[in-house]
Amino acid sequence: MDRDDTIAIIGAGIAGAAAARRLHAAGRRVVVLDKGRGPGGRMATRRGPGALRFDHGAQYFTARDPRFAAQVAEWAARGVAAPWGGPGRSVGVPGMTAPVRDLLAGLDVQCGRAVGRLVREDRRWRLAEADGAALAGGAAFTAVLLTCPAPQSLALLAGAGLDLPGLAEVRYAPCWTLMLAHDGPPPLDGPVRENRDPDATIAWVAQDGAKPGREGATVVVQAAPAWSRAHLEEDAADIAERLLDALRDLPDVAGPVTVGHRAAHRWRYARVERAIGEPCLYAPGTGLGFAGDGCLGPRVESAYLSGLALAERVLAESV
Repeated sequence: MDRDDTIAIIGAGIAGAAAARRLHAAGRRVVVLDKGRGPGGRMATRRGPGALRFDHGAQYFTARDPRFAAQVAEWAARGVAAPWGGPGRSVGVPGMTAPVRDLLAGLDVQCGRAVGRLVREDRRWRLAEADGAALAGGAAFTAVLLTCPAPQSLALLAGAGLDLPGLAEVRYAPCWTLMLAHDGPPPLDGPVRENRDPDATIAWVAQDGAKPGREGATVVVQAAPAWSRAHLEEDAADIAERLLDALRDLPDVAGPVTVGHRAAHRWRYARVERAIGEPCLYAPGTGLGFAGDGCLGPRVESAYLSGLALAERVLAESV
């Protein structure tokens, strides 16, 4: 590949951000597109009324691989991440989106851009919305790296009559998340409550406002995968009430929970249940690849390492 060519990355989560930063560091031009209102993907922070903020996606990250451990240490040194919630756990500061935003700083990131079609023309790629309207100014790209969840990536590939073998094997569990602002004392004695019982309604409760850099009496409640799957298509307002009732029924909740704000968010592709088992997928000679936690497993670190691996595949082909 010509080093002057531009690479499109679809998805501004941690995998896309890691790939974009690595390619940029190697002198490649990148454009990152995401359908959301801002970067972060499932490392998400939702705004509530006033100054309320909720980490309603990934709750923390850990680092085992030396490459990610070095990145986390560098973030911590600059105040982009900090320990929280247990040994080896870290969070973004002031929100979970902070590490992703840091990786994407200074790059061409276009949010609110829903890619609906991939078009192959003269050994280059063009991106379009579902109705055919051109994206990224109609630019032609040498490579397109898919880092959105596997089902969304599969839909884009199918529309272009393409496939990346192995991608269809990825499976995700959904998750309903409840965001609460409460009055009075916090409902938990500690920062988190975890429940690994597959038959439970609630899998996770966090004192979100107690995380480093946060403000406000806020709590995030995440439903268990089986419960979320069973209630996936129900109304968000009804889900919020159901999860609030389940929170109040927990035996270790400290007294009544007086709610000032509540909202529920549905994640269809929350946690990988079956991964490909490869660092990334890449079709040599086409510039088409896939990275994300669907490759290596359900951890922020896995998505980061997958993004790096895909960037390295692109760079190796351009030598």
